Amino acid sequence: MTFDQHFDLKNNKIDVLLIGEILVDIIRDSLNSVEYRLFGGSPGNIAVNLNNLGMKVKLYASIGADDFGDFLIKKLHEKQIENVINVTNGKTSYVELNKNIGTPTPRFYRYSDYMIPFSNDLINDLSLSKILHFSYWPLSMEPGFETVLKSILDARNKGVMIGFDPNYHPDLDDDKKSGITRIKAILPLIDIIKPSYDDSLRIFGQHTVDEFLDIYESYGISLIIITLGEKGLIARFQGETIALPSKATEVVDATGAGDAFWSGLYAGLASNKSIMDSMKIGLLCSAYCLKVVGADGLLPNLEKLVENLN
Repeated sequence: MTFDQHFDLKNNKIDVLLIGEILVDIIRDSLNSVEYRLFGGSPGNIAVNLNNLGMKVKLYASIGADDFGDFLIKKLHEKQIENVINVTNGKTSYVELNKNIGTPTPRFYRYSDYMIPFSNDLINDLSLSKILHFSYWPLSMEPGFETVLKSILDARNKGVMIGFDPNYHPDLDDDKKSGITRIKAILPLIDIIKPSYDDSLRIFGQHTVDEFLDIYESYGISLIIITLGEKGLIARFQGETIALPSKATEVVDATGAGDAFWSGLYAGLASNKSIMDSMKIGLLCSAYCLKVVGADGLLPNLEKLVENLN
């Protein structure tokens, strides 16, 4: 079975290097008149989760010189996450979410998240990494797109695995849909992609899940995982397709569940576990996250998760 294979990753000290947005998630629960202000942004959430799992991470991001930025830096310090954060003279980006048990409805307020420079520090850390991960957000504006593209090309030259979260949303794009064009341009350079079904609809239009798998496969992507919410996921690797059910038993808030899956997947792959076991660890992490409000599901370490898996 092809999914019983594992990826032959480099024996580098940084398990996952992440480039992308960190921001404040403002989650409103109108039913109970409660507002939560939480650490957010997909790469930031993954960095926190991987740190909880006991993995070595490095985060490159950008914030503004304001109270929200101070809040994010404090959280990274508390979590002891290694980072290189660019601080601009502008504001820190944030997202407002309406709490529900389905997909949260976001409102985006973007200021500094995409102002990530390509630096000598980043080049050096790519040489020390097993996996490079990034999301759609920095692709949507310059200089974020240029930084990510240069990082991808450098990572490929160094044999670093590349994972991409195409968390595309039209509200982050311009009138010409340049974001979709940029996504399609980099897909041939990607090793792992994990879109949700909704992401795929926004990028490619109406298709079945199998058709989406065919589309992503046509770009030469090795491992394709499409998440289907409460139905779990469907994945394809080397021509084989498999479906796995969700492991969630309780849903309090869906914020960050996809990021939790990425975290478990990467933790497994970076620890030389099979693709199958890594995906199952991802599903366990997602189930943990769904039990709490916000993206920080207070994951146990990887050893404990594997015990649960067994």
